[in-house]
Amino acid sequence: MKSCYLSRRTLINCEGMTRREVLQVGALSGLGLSLPEFLRTRHAVAAEAPREKNCILLFMNGGPTHIDTWDLKPDAPSEYRGEFNPIETNVSGIQISEHMPNLAKVANHYAIVRSYTSPEASHERACHYNLTGYRVLPTIEYPAYGSVMLRERGFKTQVPPYVAIPQTLRGGGPGYMGAVYQPFSVGDPGAQGKFTVRDVSSPVGEERMKARSELLKAQDSRFRRNDPDRTLGALDEFYQRAYDLVNSPEARKAFNLNLEPDAVKDRYGRNSTGMSCLLARRLIEAGTRFVTISQPGWDTHGNNFKSLRERLLPPLDMGLSTLLSDLNERGLLKDTLVLWMGEFGRTPKVNKTAGRDHWSRCQSFVLAGGGVPGGQVVGKSDATASLPAERPVTPEDMAATVYRLLGIDGHKLYQTSTNRPIRIAEGGTVVRELAG
Repeated sequence: MKSCYLSRRTLINCEGMTRREVLQVGALSGLGLSLPEFLRTRHAVAAEAPREKNCILLFMNGGPTHIDTWDLKPDAPSEYRGEFNPIETNVSGIQISEHMPNLAKVANHYAIVRSYTSPEASHERACHYNLTGYRVLPTIEYPAYGSVMLRERGFKTQVPPYVAIPQTLRGGGPGYMGAVYQPFSVGDPGAQGKFTVRDVSSPVGEERMKARSELLKAQDSRFRRNDPDRTLGALDEFYQRAYDLVNSPEARKAFNLNLEPDAVKDRYGRNSTGMSCLLARRLIEAGTRFVTISQPGWDTHGNNFKSLRERLLPPLDMGLSTLLSDLNERGLLKDTLVLWMGEFGRTPKVNKTAGRDHWSRCQSFVLAGGGVPGGQVVGKSDATASLPAERPVTPEDMAATVYRLLGIDGHKLYQTSTNRPIRIAEGGTVVRELAG
């Protein structure tokens, strides 16, 4: 048998087998497992190894109306059903709003949870609850999904692993874990996608940047002897990553939407939401692990239907549908969980100003990719979309589900700065229809 050396410590044959595996084959052949069978088994095990997942979270700031988007009630009284009609999707039996025709064509990619329920109906508290799986307490702030992802997975490349477009969501920060796990906020890519990220280019020359870095190291060294908690060590990594980012051609390329063809920009939509979705796809390709996209304006207490029809739903419909199709075409959707959510839904009954007010008792949540079986509806709301009628899903359940889909152990314990042990996710049950 021919042999090839990789190093002084590792001997392999030219079929890629180590000496240990050759000995294993010898032992296993006595049990009836031949060399070809062993190789097939080894390949199958490798193929079944868990793949690292990414996530793109689209957050509709203000509280999106569920009854006018994903859970229409055409048979309800007019003061509940509103002005919109349902349309069929490409999945038999699933209907969504007539103002989301492009999303109707890709329903096979996503699952709709129509029985999501929460007791929190104030913006700040509801954002925190839905983004962390924990209710707000006066004594502690919990970390959001993206910050936990950053802590558990770290950097894959020199591109920031947790990015917020345009800025950090309310409740979307690191909580008690500290600023090292804060997302990198990049600003609004705008309608044309012609923008630059301020912190991905050096404000001074390369030599001055190096000098500043050396000065910081020298100053820090004075304090290391009195740093029993190794706080400076954690900050060192943070600063080094920031330095690498500023000097990274890889990062500058990922953020450069000008490298995308005009046809691709047109497909996503020449608006803030479309360009944000396109930027998210580029970042995932470049090694970012978690991206949040914030779309403002969903607090529709008045003129709900006009706002949805003219301002909110068209860019969402184009941007999100293209994101799902583009990720799928590039082979990224299977490893990228896409979440659509907000802080709560809207009141089923239309108010006197043609609007809908805060309503948390029943809302919709949409998931795609990342192992989620698409083309399904989980749960059911009652006749007016006021309360769950079947299969209620709580923020704790969703947190357990999201972490399961991302391959993160929700039962893992973290320690706060006061040495209080806290689980990543507490009290929820994985939604089996979504995460198996």
